[in-house]
Amino acid sequence: MGSTRVSIGLCIVMLFGVVAALPAAATAQQDQVTVTATIVDQDGRSVGGGVDVTATWDGGSVEGTTASNGQVLLDVPRGENVSIQIDDDRYVRNVPYTLEDASTESIDVPVAESGTATITVRNAANETVENARVLLYSGGQFVTDQRTGADGTVTTPAIERGDYRLDIYKDGYYDNRTRVTVQRRTEINRTIEQGEVLLTVSVRDDYFQPPEALDASVEIPGVGTLETGSDGDTTTTVSVNTRYDITVTSDGYDRTQRTIGVGETDTTANVSLNRTDDINLTAQSQVVLGQQVPITATDEYGDPVTGATVTQDGQDIGTTDDSGIIRVSPDSAGTVNYTVDDGDTTETVTIEVFDPDEGTPSATATGEPTATANDTGTPTDTSDGSGPGFAPVTVVAALALLALVAYRRR
Repeated sequence: MGSTRVSIGLCIVMLFGVVAALPAAATAQQDQVTVTATIVDQDGRSVGGGVDVTATWDGGSVEGTTASNGQVLLDVPRGENVSIQIDDDRYVRNVPYTLEDASTESIDVPVAESGTATITVRNAANETVENARVLLYSGGQFVTDQRTGADGTVTTPAIERGDYRLDIYKDGYYDNRTRVTVQRRTEINRTIEQGEVLLTVSVRDDYFQPPEALDASVEIPGVGTLETGSDGDTTTTVSVNTRYDITVTSDGYDRTQRTIGVGETDTTANVSLNRTDDINLTAQSQVVLGQQVPITATDEYGDPVTGATVTQDGQDIGTTDDSGIIRVSPDSAGTVNYTVDDGDTTETVTIEVFDPDEGTPSATATGEPTATANDTGTPTDTSDGSGPGFAPVTVVAALALLALVAYRRR
């Protein structure tokens, strides 16, 4: 009895499954529509049988072959946009036929007799031109895009017979545009001419207003290396319809590369250079222990370096403020190194710290600011030759400083 109940239960489940599947199958069948496509020539007459037809849509495709009446039945999803193309030795379409929002209907798909064109490109010396770009357009619509081989020739695939616009492009040559008619087999010869124009490269630093002209070197592959004049400009002749990857350098500035497209008229290319990232630090070179010392950080243009990390002998002590300044208080005598890092560039300044309790410093704490190694100023000798170590005025200043410290400690 138990097995009988199980068998009956399974049958019921299977029955419900079949019943449930029937509407889905019916729905899938209803979603298909049959399109009757008739392939016709340019006079609207059927081309007959034996023409292979492919219909494609998003996610699927179907193929068929025309009967003797030139018709083919294509089952496609309802409402889809369907692209229809043919494959035949006699007839061709340059672009597929598009059926929008497919439904059960009959359509005519026009085709044209096929032809080919063999195009040979030569220069003014009657030499064939390799790697010339050859394009055909019909009614403003792109049809083919090919490159000539070593023999300067291209042969198109099968295309519709008729009138076309023929464009030929080649670096160093003027563009060539003509009209041609393509028949069953068509031979076409075209001559393209070389040409030159002037290229002016103008180099500026646009941090300044107005931008500042720069003395710079401009390297143009295949042309040479040129130097700009006092106006920041240099001019040379270059080939037409050519792209040049130029490199521009100038002392104290980042190396810059630019791609310049040159057409068929004189061209000016504006190149902006930026100074190489740099940090300049200014601080007193010698201080008394406990004295607060401002360190000022400026960039390559003299602007404040803000928010930069500052370390004292490798230990973080803070960041520069909106004016590019941090105030430090050395806590030990001797040589102390302060390093400023803005994330791209680092620079270090050295300060000699003097402890009055340890006696006279080996080098005078002058209180005068000093710049880092980036400062190109020339040092001056302050000794008047009257003593081996300190000038009289310096000795007096040091003694006064010692007296002041002793007074404060009472």
